[in-house]
Amino acid sequence: MALARMPSGIVDAEGLVAHRAADSVTDATGGKSVYPEMMYFFIAGVAIGVGAIVGTYLFDNASKGISFTPPTGVGIFALFYVVAQVIERLQEPFTPSVDAPKAGEEGTRLNKRKARALLESAIAGGDATEAANAQRNVDQIRANTTVLLFGTSALLAMLACGYLKAGFMQTVGVTGLTVWIEVLLTGLVVGGGTKSLHDLISNLQAAKEDKKDPKETKK
Repeated sequence: MALARMPSGIVDAEGLVAHRAADSVTDATGGKSVYPEMMYFFIAGVAIGVGAIVGTYLFDNASKGISFTPPTGVGIFALFYVVAQVIERLQEPFTPSVDAPKAGEEGTRLNKRKARALLESAIAGGDATEAANAQRNVDQIRANTTVLLFGTSALLAMLACGYLKAGFMQTVGVTGLTVWIEVLLTGLVVGGGTKSLHDLISNLQAAKEDKKDPKETKK
């Protein structure tokens, strides 16, 4: 019965620290939300810019004679989905080792391995404020990495779609765009990944089918 009278922080230290850490984030970080560092937006922006330039060049000067005619039963959007799948498979082996360190004190960089170690140490030590700050560091690095990977995904998508002369905007019925804008927008859409692309395609197809249905059949 002595154990039952012990403070809950002693009975379940890790659970209590995690709970207090969540409550202490506002105090420990001034109430600021985790946001990717500007350096990674800049790197992603450069990657996207390079992709638009090179993708446009490939669209205009390479892959003569290449065209895409979807087989029976395969939608026109299948090509974009395949490209997104290929990009994800290419990046998959490298994603665990991709590191977008958080800026530390005096110009140092805190990588994700050290950030995870500091978080585990803070939880084990029972310091809620330290655990909250350590968790924020982990989240910061994850946010940085997300922006970095999106930039490289968009770059690869622009190169692939430029070479294949595949324009997403033209596919959905938008015409008259200059090539570099078409390549840029296509790369951003495909670079978003298969899940977001699948959701977008599903919504477009559903809207198309809805227009085809006679009004009297709609409830």
